Amino acid sequence: MKAHKREKGTVKLAEDYLEAVYEIFLQRGGRVRPVDIARALNVAPSTVKKVLFRLGEKGYIRYERYRLLELTEEGLMMVQRLKRRHDTVSRLLQTLGMDQMTAEIEAERIEHSLGEQSTRMFQALDDLLRQDEELCQRIREEIRSRMAVYENRHENTKTA
Repeated sequence: MKAHKREKGTVKLAEDYLEAVYEIFLQRGGRVRPVDIARALNVAPSTVKKVLFRLGEKGYIRYERYRLLELTEEGLMMVQRLKRRHDTVSRLLQTLGMDQMTAEIEAERIEHSLGEQSTRMFQALDDLLRQDEELCQRIREEIRSRMAVYENRHENTKTA
C-alpha cells in the first residue's frame, strides 16, 4: 500500500502561519497585520501575502489587502488542534523525564506530522503515567538506562 504523500513543507508552513496569526491575535488584542506575521516568522512580506491567500482559499482566515486579517471558525479550530497536539507531545516528553525547554522544541518538530489518533494515544499514555507514579518512575529509569547505553554506543562509533 502506498503511503499518503503531502506536498513537501506545505502543511507545516500553513500550520506555522496559523499559529503565528493566533499568537499575534492574542498579543495584540485581535489586530493582526501581514507585516506582523512577516516579523514573527522572519520572512518577506510578499511571502506572507502568498501564504495568506492560500489560507484564505482554504477557509482558515479572512483577509483583504490593506486590512487586518482574522481567523475563521475553521481556522481557530485548526489552531486549537495544533495547540492540543503540541501540548500533548510536550507534556508526554516531560512526563517521561525530558526537561521543559527541550520538550517544547521537540514538540514543535513533531506536532506537524502527528495525526489525531496518535495524539489521542499519546494523551492516553500521558494520563496513564501521571495516574500511576510507580509505573512512571520505572519507565523513566528504564529510559535513562537505555539512553545511557545508546549514548555510549554513539560515542564508541565516533572514536572507532
